[in-house]
Amino acid sequence: MYYAVDWVDRVDFPKMREMRVQRLRETMVKHNLDALITFRAENIRYMTNMRPLWWPISFLSRNASMMTQTSSPTLYVTSGDAPRCRATMTWMDPDDIKPCGTMEEPGIVDTMIKQFVQTLKEKGFTKGRIGVDAGTFVMLEKLKAALPDCEVVDGDACVIEAKAILNPEEIKLMKLSSKIAEIGMQTAIDHIRTGARNCEILGEVMKVFYAFGMEVPQCNLIVTSGEETAPLHRFASDRTIRHGDLVFMDLGGCFNGYFSDFTRTVVHGKPNDMQKRIYNAVYEEMMVVHEMLKPGVTNEELNIAARNVIKKHGFEEWGFHGVLGHSINVSGLCAPLIGEIAAAGEEVFEFQPGMCFSCEPAILVPNVPGGGGVRLEDTILVTETGNEILTKYPYCDELLG
Repeated sequence: MYYAVDWVDRVDFPKMREMRVQRLRETMVKHNLDALITFRAENIRYMTNMRPLWWPISFLSRNASMMTQTSSPTLYVTSGDAPRCRATMTWMDPDDIKPCGTMEEPGIVDTMIKQFVQTLKEKGFTKGRIGVDAGTFVMLEKLKAALPDCEVVDGDACVIEAKAILNPEEIKLMKLSSKIAEIGMQTAIDHIRTGARNCEILGEVMKVFYAFGMEVPQCNLIVTSGEETAPLHRFASDRTIRHGDLVFMDLGGCFNGYFSDFTRTVVHGKPNDMQKRIYNAVYEEMMVVHEMLKPGVTNEELNIAARNVIKKHGFEEWGFHGVLGHSINVSGLCAPLIGEIAAAGEEVFEFQPGMCFSCEPAILVPNVPGGGGVRLEDTILVTETGNEILTKYPYCDELLG
């Protein structure tokens, strides 16, 4: 999908790495952090640009990265991957790439924490505030014990704030990732037919994703149809598609560290009136998002306006299904959020240029012939003058009428 050529400037990866580390330094100063340790895979990548060995398990116990306000980052990488990282990550000093034991046993945790502390001391950190983005209880307790004269505090908010504003090189990668997701969506729609299985369609999408250089899907991805759209089956089952079914596809993946995520719902055949009514309500809500997701507007204001569309159409019982929008960057889903309804306490903030969100209004009505679950989802970049829709794939004309 991506080539380095001599006739045009594309992504400047060295510049992107420098800008990310500089933004981390600036955000650490703002959060009064003298040092920072990250255990989350996406945060390690943001700090060091290490492509992880993707596992369907927690990453918190296998890798780590750390830096001070003035030092270069140090990477601790799962021991089987350390030789590859030293050989290929030429932007880092090889001495700053060290093997990491699997921190699933207290003794190993103790050993690794002592190594982390020694590295930080060599980088100039001996006292002050150290932020940690995540970790198991044992990891955090061992770290506190190893740094009795330091204050161990939340570092996750610092990294979230740093990642939230994309630099120009990151935006290029977000656009490329979204483009591959669009190709996958077209492939999925091309394979919809009577008798096709949901999982069969997703299999065709995955071929395209890996052929174009995606590292991993954004989640387990969703291709579902008919009655499995409401209540929503958030995977691809072996159900076969029939004439008149809605087909709900939530697709995306990680390309060079940056995630895409978008959804389209289409109909196989001719839709019924209820399906069209649901779809048009979701479409109208999405158009409100397109209009309001811009600088100066708050997440609270957008959420209220979008949810009011659901109320206007009489779908309150089935339209408040979860978060309306989430940030997307080196993580497939992260804060800041728009309209999380499952719990109180969401932070109110104004949209700023460089923020990128995946917005996903949905109405999921059960017991509708052919299915009554509709979601539309777009990845939207906030710009100086408004926004840019990164997922440009069209909506379903048959359902819009």
